[in-house]
Formats: sequence, structure tokens, C-alpha cells
Amino acid sequence: MLRDIGLIFLAFRVLLFAFFLGLSIDKSTWEQAIVIIPAGVYLSLGIYTFLYTGKLRLFKNYGDLLFLPLLAFLSGHKEALLALTAPIAIYTSRNTLRGILFLWLFVGLGFYYYGVWGFVLLPVSLALFMASLHPDLVEALRKERFYIRNLRKSYSKLTGEYARLEKRSQNADGLLLDLLVQNKDIYEYLRNVKDAFELKMVSITPSKGDYMKEPVVDIDNQRFCVPVRLERGEVNVCFHVNNPMQLYDKGLLKTLERAGKLINLYIEGLEERPQAKVIAV
Repeated sequence: MLRDIGLIFLAFRVLLFAFFLGLSIDKSTWEQAIVIIPAGVYLSLGIYTFLYTGKLRLFKNYGDLLFLPLLAFLSGHKEALLALTAPIAIYTSRNTLRGILFLWLFVGLGFYYYGVWGFVLLPVSLALFMASLHPDLVEALRKERFYIRNLRKSYSKLTGEYARLEKRSQNADGLLLDLLVQNKDIYEYLRNVKDAFELKMVSITPSKGDYMKEPVVDIDNQRFCVPVRLERGEVNVCFHVNNPMQLYDKGLLKTLERAGKLINLYIEGLEERPQAKVIAV
């Protein structure tokens, strides 16, 4: 979308360059140079901003406001006044203040070229300005900007979250070793695993005859289940996450899988008493 807008502005500047080039044809070499040289600079900067998006923001924001009135004045042709109608149309719906500035520049140059009769152009220029403020167009552009702004914020937030998770997964092996050394029982171990990886809950449940062979990512319930074979039976260790993005971090999932399998260092199996069949923290 941004590339399409850049292409429109490039075409806009190429056509205005051609317009001023045509106005200078019947002039002397010196008078042609006065118009063509700044027009060439104007076009060159326009092409540069199109090819290198994000560069020369000063020209992108104020270049037309500087060059077009200057070229209209240097050309010496009354017809050059028409060059200011295009920026009124293209800028008013995007930036009302800039559209107003071009409107008054149009009126000022009209007064310069036509004297008092220049004010006759004021109703036409106002009509052009009002037409560019079409409510449907303005509303569509407002929604588009709102959508792009929110998209950028969401992308920045997701990128930061992913970088944080990636950094944490890189240091996970050393963290697991520290947890094994420091924790005395299974409950303390699970609580520290939950806090270390910012999990919602960690639970251990008996497999009940449906022992899984491989870890399972459960997107719907936002959990990662790891099958573990103990000395007395099989269990499923489920890591419930707070952020769904964690389930797409392969490094984190591998670490959680290792953390789940390490519970056999703390317990041999789940007791047969009903109240002890589930461990959750």
C-alpha cells in the first residue's frame, strides 16, 4: 500500500515536471535554465524518495510546498498557476493544513498574475478544496491509517516478545541445572519452573491408559503436554502458557520437554490415593 502511494506521488511529480518543461519551451536559454534546473532538482528528489522509502523525509513532507510555488513564480506564465491545483487535490484529503497552504498560495499567485481579477479564482479553488474533502474518502483514509498504526504497534510488540522468549530459551539449559540443584522436592521444582518461564500452571496427571509417545502442543487449551515414563507408571506433564506465542517457540518447547522429563529425579510414580493422583502448581 505504501509503495502504491509512493508511485502515485512519483507520477504526480513527473507530470508537473513535464508541465513546467512545456512552459519553458518558448523561452530563451537563460530563462529555460532558470525553470528547468530547479524543476530537475525537484524531480530528482522525488525519484530518490520513491526508490529509497523513508529517506529525505523533509522533502517528502515539504518539498512540494517549496518547489511548486517557486517554479510557478519563475516560469513567468499565468498558466503556471494551474500547477497548484494538483497539490490542493492530492494533499487536502491526507493533510488538511497542507491543502489550505496550497489553497492560499494559489490565491496569492492568482492575485500576482491577474491582479484584482485573481480573486475571481477564489470560489473555484475553494470548490476544489471542498471536493477533496469528500467524507467517504477521508473516512477511508482515516481507517487505513488507524489500521496501519495498530498493525505497526502489534508487530513491534510481537517482535519484542519473540526476542525476549528467544533470549530466555538460549539460557534455559543453565537455568534447568540451577533448578535441579536448588529445589528439594517436586512441588518446589514445578513452582520454580512455572515462575522461570512465566507459565500459567504446571500439572502432572496419570496417563490413564492413553500414554502419549510424543509431546503434544494443544493450541485450543494453550498448553504443552509432555509424556514421561516413571519407575511406577506413566504421567503427562502439562505446561499451561500465558501467551500463545510461547507455543510457537521451538526452543522453549524443547526446554520444557527436558524440564518435564526431569521430574523422574523427584518422584517414582503417582500414589494410588485419589487425592494424590494430580500434582499442580
